[in-house]
Amino acid sequence: MSSFRLTTAIREQIAKNALVKSGVTAELESLQKKRNEAARSARVHAFGGEDKSKEVDSLFAKMTKIERQLYELGAGTYVASGRSGSINIAIGGRRLGHLSYGTDAKGEEIYLVTPNRDKCLFPADHEITKLFDEIFAAEAKAEKRKEEIEKTVWAALNSVSTIKRLIQVWPESRELIPENFDSIRAALPALKVDDLNKMIGLPTSEAA
Repeated sequence: MSSFRLTTAIREQIAKNALVKSGVTAELESLQKKRNEAARSARVHAFGGEDKSKEVDSLFAKMTKIERQLYELGAGTYVASGRSGSINIAIGGRRLGHLSYGTDAKGEEIYLVTPNRDKCLFPADHEITKLFDEIFAAEAKAEKRKEEIEKTVWAALNSVSTIKRLIQVWPESRELIPENFDSIRAALPALKVDDLNKMIGLPTSEAA
């Protein structure tokens, strides 16, 4: 294994493993979840609080039930769902665009009855604005750390051509070499010398 060349695929996997090992990958995933939670909180605030948002959900459930009953009776009535997987908000005069509600425990996208964008305007001193600003600041810090790690790791990876040499210059990198190394190597296309020679015109005597 140690004398095998460092392919682009292996370099990318090592760089990915380095980010996971550093903890920055988990940190960014955690911050993304906080974004999703903040988006759901913004929805509640835009509707006027927990009670109001529950009332909206209850009315929507009744509306969809009536729609289903009308359909079963043969009526072609259609009620727009009004549900969305994201909310379009503005904080402190800054329009953030559509922010996802995230996914549920099963990994499925969350769809909720969503207020109109004109109701999703939060002033600079609002708790939702402060919450998002805290998340954005943490994300910026984590992204900067991720960039620094990637830059340093790739500099090391691009300075050598084999795994053996990588381990020599960076012994600790042994932990980052993918466990499925052999399968990656097996997946590499075999070099068909005969076909390559024909393409180039080698040997010259036969080409002539």
